[in-house]
Amino acid sequence: MKTKRPLLYFFCVLTGSALSLPACAQQHKKNTQEQERPTSMDSTQTSPKASAKPAQEDLDKMLSELKNSMISYMKSAEPPYTMDDIDSCEKILKVYLVDINASQNKEQGMEMVKTTVVNLNALNGKTEGTLIETSEREKIAEIIILASSRKGYNTIDEDITEEWREW
Repeated sequence: MKTKRPLLYFFCVLTGSALSLPACAQQHKKNTQEQERPTSMDSTQTSPKASAKPAQEDLDKMLSELKNSMISYMKSAEPPYTMDDIDSCEKILKVYLVDINASQNKEQGMEMVKTTVVNLNALNGKTEGTLIETSEREKIAEIIILASSRKGYNTIDEDITEEWREW
């Protein structure tokens, strides 16, 4: 649909109709404004930067889903980790989310990524490598990468955990 609107505007310009040109220009301006308008703002937000709150809620939801998944697996498979280990993992990631949000530059942010990954390595080692398995690894990496990318330190496709990650 997006390609048809500019074509309609172009057609109106080509025809040069005195009646259709202002209408097409007005519709084109309206369409352009709609495309540029941020979609994740609520009535209390006034700028795109104000959309950080929904982004944080997304990360909190991802962290909650990770914790629930670990708890569910713990109940069904009886791995060698405990609820305290799950809580420690959650705490490490919560500290990371607060710290990365407060970071001032990429260098500082990458140091926080490194610290978080190293702490998760130690925790996972304590549980004989069972706390963070494939699905948890993917979720944890996604949380770390997404939070850092929202600060502009990396792209969403860039695995910034890989250099230090043992899980």
